[in-house]
Amino acid sequence: MKRSKGKIILVIVLALPIILAVLLNNSEQEYKELPVYTTDEMGIETPYIIDSFKLIDQNNRPFTRDSIGDRIFISNFFFTSCTDVCPTINGHIKIASQKLENSTDILFMSHTVDPYNDSVSILKEYADMFEADDQQWKFLTGKKSTIYHLARDSYKAVIQEIPDTNTFIHSEKIMLVDKQFRVRGIYDGMNFDEVMDLIKDARFLLKIYADQKKNNEKN
Repeated sequence: MKRSKGKIILVIVLALPIILAVLLNNSEQEYKELPVYTTDEMGIETPYIIDSFKLIDQNNRPFTRDSIGDRIFISNFFFTSCTDVCPTINGHIKIASQKLENSTDILFMSHTVDPYNDSVSILKEYADMFEADDQQWKFLTGKKSTIYHLARDSYKAVIQEIPDTNTFIHSEKIMLVDKQFRVRGIYDGMNFDEVMDLIKDARFLLKIYADQKKNNEKN
């Protein structure tokens, strides 16, 4: 009886690497390609492309599209006086930044939709509240027209002021953007499961670029 149990355990141990390899392969096969989000303009599919911009980060330093460099990035829109939705979403982004902190090829960008009130010093305090690494996670302010253009026309996020109030209807979405400034993923920032999908998709996108780099070096 003991000998039979020993054989069963041995078979399981020997089979584990094969099982894990199959599971890993199936997991990778789930990811054939991330979508490129597009809009239909006059019958032509046009990708969401993040336009050039000039903003200021939480350290009062200029930040432009060129500042992103050769990195993919994750973006959202918020305002510091928001007491419910925004802290939850930025809390989820904090988790994502921790999960992806070992990669130097990814950047997080949080844009305030209330630049009149969210000064650089206020953004700095807000960033410190989330213990944000200022090399990895940028809190951005600047001209309202620039921010709203990015939100509405580049990311296609819903940003709207409520008349006669200091309240904004803003997107709860988090966007994943590739190195060509194309939106490759849109996620509900309030949904933790979707944030986990964001992390998984970001890793997959990083892997694609890493594989491309290896192939280019071989050739």
